[in-house]
Amino acid sequence: MEITEYYKLVEDRAKMLIPNFEHTVVYDILTEYFAKDDTFTERGYDLNKGLLVVGDVGTGKTEAFNVFREMFRRSDRFFKVVSCRQIIRDYTVNGANTLNAYGRDSKKTVYFDDLGLEEVNVKMYGNTANVMSEILLDRYDNFKRYGVQTYATSNLGAKEFGDIYGDRMRDRMREMFNFIEIKGESFRK
Repeated sequence: MEITEYYKLVEDRAKMLIPNFEHTVVYDILTEYFAKDDTFTERGYDLNKGLLVVGDVGTGKTEAFNVFREMFRRSDRFFKVVSCRQIIRDYTVNGANTLNAYGRDSKKTVYFDDLGLEEVNVKMYGNTANVMSEILLDRYDNFKRYGVQTYATSNLGAKEFGDIYGDRMRDRMREMFNFIEIKGESFRK
């Protein structure tokens, strides 16, 4: 399929799913990525990496991923969506099983919504853990070993990722993610 056809397909699907849909550059970039089009690499990105889309609150990051998830619903490219806050809740109940399910044992693409908004230092039986940092480190290992991709959205910038997850993880994030920054005002009015 030509990229122009893919752009049209994505826009049509977005209009079906999102009332008052407004086309933004994030749709073009994600379309090029998911279509595995050379335009994505010409922008300076890498098709082998996952996606970390950052931007201010309300700029349509989550909605854009939901459009692509729905497009892939009946294909092998379908990806799981999970809120980072929900992972923390799961961890307080299931402990290491949650870490393993999304990290070490996960060989499929997962999309983490609102990365960095979760509680960072979670206590379980008196032990403190940075749950998402542990999961991301495991996913980094799986990216290096098996090519497993990870998608995420966040309202944070690079420095804030270092503050929350540490410089070690921030450095690995550069290797495993295409860092895509979305600018603009909130669509929520």
